[in-house]
Amino acid sequence: MAKKFKSKGIAMDASEKFVTVLAYVLMTIFSLVAILPCLHVVSKSVSGGTYVAAGQVWFWPRGFQLECMEYILFKTPFFSALKNSLIVTGVGTLVSVLVSITTAYPLSKPNFKGRKVVTLLYVFSMVFFGGLVPAYMVVQMLGLLDTYAGMILPFAIVQFNMFIVKNYFEGLPETVEESARIDGAGDFTILTKIVIPMSTPVIATVTLLYAINYWNNYFHAMMYTQSIDMKTLQVYLFDLINSGSSFLDQMASGGYYGDGIGASISVDITADGITAAAVTLSLIPIVALYPFVQRFLIKGITIGSVKG
Repeated sequence: MAKKFKSKGIAMDASEKFVTVLAYVLMTIFSLVAILPCLHVVSKSVSGGTYVAAGQVWFWPRGFQLECMEYILFKTPFFSALKNSLIVTGVGTLVSVLVSITTAYPLSKPNFKGRKVVTLLYVFSMVFFGGLVPAYMVVQMLGLLDTYAGMILPFAIVQFNMFIVKNYFEGLPETVEESARIDGAGDFTILTKIVIPMSTPVIATVTLLYAINYWNNYFHAMMYTQSIDMKTLQVYLFDLINSGSSFLDQMASGGYYGDGIGASISVDITADGITAAAVTLSLIPIVALYPFVQRFLIKGITIGSVKG
């Protein structure tokens, strides 16, 4: 008979004990894989340029300094890029949630005429995309290049998120809406006073999914913006990382904006240090918000999963 072990009052045999230990080991390894690169970047951002250039910084700062942080904050368009990302994320999330709710509500009603056709069109658009060039031409013809609208309207609805809301609406009890209609309530009143308050879990989840999508969106923000003043944080980071050592040459010759503010560069500043500082500062909003929104992210995964 297999030897028994006890874990939290539950008896386990040797194979279950092995699986439990293996699970903890794997979770520890995966956690380190995720945490150590971030710790390395943070350490480089506040380490002396000599140690960074020599590759002597790993997971703890050496020659502590804040010059790279100050450089990013005051001599590059970091705050401008951060402002653009916050505006696009905030306004875009609000628009997308409203569009998803107002689209999902009629599609969740069996008596809605054309329901199947409209649903099929949304499914079709999930599978087939017209292409980047036609999308760019449409945005250009509408005069939305280098505007916040150009970074928001083309992505005002994500079909997957809309279907999550639609499926949730379909699961709400019909008796509540029927009672409201008997009392004389119309569709708008039912949606705003009954359906939305009853659907706060899925709305919070979809809001988070849209916010993550807008915040992390690099490719489309790069494609639809041209001026420095309209670049989002992700585009700013890419330009900074991609430029490498040429960034310091650019700053020394006249600054990011060509106004001379980068004419004096400390010997303790390196391209790697500046890049690490920019990435570290960009992580702060996400790290600060994550403890408050993680439960909605987990709920979003369970809502979108297949249930047996």
